[in-house]
Parts: sequence; C-alpha cells; structure tokens
Amino acid sequence: MVADNLIYYRKLNNLTQLELSEKLNYSDKSISKWERKEGLPDLYTLYLIADLYGITIDQLLEERKEPPKVQKPKLRTLILLISIGLCWLIATIAFVSLALIEPYNYKIWLPFIYAIPVSMIVVIVFSKIWHKRLLTFLATSLLNWTVPLSVLLSINYHHLWLLFIISIPMQILIILWFYLRKHLKKTPLD
Repeated sequence: MVADNLIYYRKLNNLTQLELSEKLNYSDKSISKWERKEGLPDLYTLYLIADLYGITIDQLLEERKEPPKVQKPKLRTLILLISIGLCWLIATIAFVSLALIEPYNYKIWLPFIYAIPVSMIVVIVFSKIWHKRLLTFLATSLLNWTVPLSVLLSINYHHLWLLFIISIPMQILIILWFYLRKHLKKTPLD
C-alpha cells in the first residue's frame, strides 16, 4: 500500500525516481527499493515526501479509496495553447497596426514570422517546467531554425542564407545535448 502510494504520488507530480532521489538526497536505488516493497522510508523521509507532494503522511500510508481526478495534462495543454495564442494575438495586432500605417509595405507580414520563434521560447519554458523532454527538444530545434529564418526574411542581404549553416552544427549540438542529458539521468557520472 505504501509502495503503491509512493509510486502514485511520484508519477502524479511528474517525477522520475532519480529526480525524487535528488530532491530527498537519497539514491535512486533507495526510491526503487521502497517502490518494490523491499523497504520503507523512515518517518522523517515520509514527512519530506509528503511535504514535497503537498499531502499528509496519512495519505502516503492509507489505502486510496478512489484516485483523485487529475486534469493536469489537459490544463497544461490549455495553458500552453493560451500562452502561444497570446504570442499570435500580439503578432496579429502588430500586423494590423502596420497594415493601417503602411498598407503598401510588403513586409507587414513579418510579425507572424517573428511569432514562430517567440512561440517556441514559450513552449521551451513550459516544457522545462513540466519536465517534457521531447517537447523541449522539438521546440529547441524549431527555435534553432526559425531564428535565422526571421533574420533572413527581415533583412535584404543576399548572404544571410549563410545563417542556416550555423544552424546545422547547432542542431547537432542540440541532439547531442538531449542525448547526453537522457543518459546522465540513467547513469550519473559520480
């Protein structure tokens, strides 16, 4: 029962065993042992876990009658979409303002191009907060390619396409960085 609750609340809070172990200053092997019902954390550690999750120690020790309904994924998606929508609302306002001020300017559509990397920054921030590594990787990659695109479309200089050459090693570094982080979580260096 305690082991099941430890697993349930850890997953409810989107933590891996390694992340929880770092927060508690325990090894991930200890967390795994508790969750496999091969041992129990001491009372003080139960207090720390309960405090971390915002619950009581009793909730860790009692059998859960009915799991609480969790709307986090839907709520998170809604928050992310609203935040991205605000970026595009600002881009639309800028577009309309430019269209009213300079109706014949052929670059009045640029706010929509700028909204793409700004949206990716918003996605990166939320995905880092929510520990969504794949989403962070995808948004970082899109940011890597849309920043030079924004610069290229903003400035009339024929050699700016060379900025995309910089994006190639940047993309390789992004891939390697996320690969390294994935493996460091599994096997710490020390």
